Amino acid sequence: MPTESVTLNIRNQPANGNGWKNTIASNGDAYSYKYQGGHNNDGGMHVKVNEGAATLQLTVSCDDRYELAPTNAVTFRNDTGSQLSWAPTNGLSGTINDLNTVAETAEYIVTVLDAQNGNCTIPCDPMISNEPKGPVIMHS
Repeated sequence: MPTESVTLNIRNQPANGNGWKNTIASNGDAYSYKYQGGHNNDGGMHVKVNEGAATLQLTVSCDDRYELAPTNAVTFRNDTGSQLSWAPTNGLSGTINDLNTVAETAEYIVTVLDAQNGNCTIPCDPMISNEPKGPVIMHS
């Protein structure tokens, strides 16, 4: 079973370069986040379809003001094959499970809560890709 380990770092200010991406919190404030680990060291997961279920171990590494949102901490976009699920471990970590039986490119969105800024929420979203096995032939 393929496994990736990913760490999410958060800053309460915008940042550019070195893998940091800017995002806007629910209260309109600018934050930045950076994933380390995973596919291409940017938080993603890339697996071949039907080579077994895959997991992504996610940990939020930050100061005490941040934690995973208590509801909808991890949601999925473009998971058209219903391949992905979230299993929280605690307020700072959990596992994304990928059945890996259908080719798709989906995103997981981690929502982090900032307890020192009115409990605003901060969206952070890398990508998961289940590629078909073997070469792809496209007809036009």
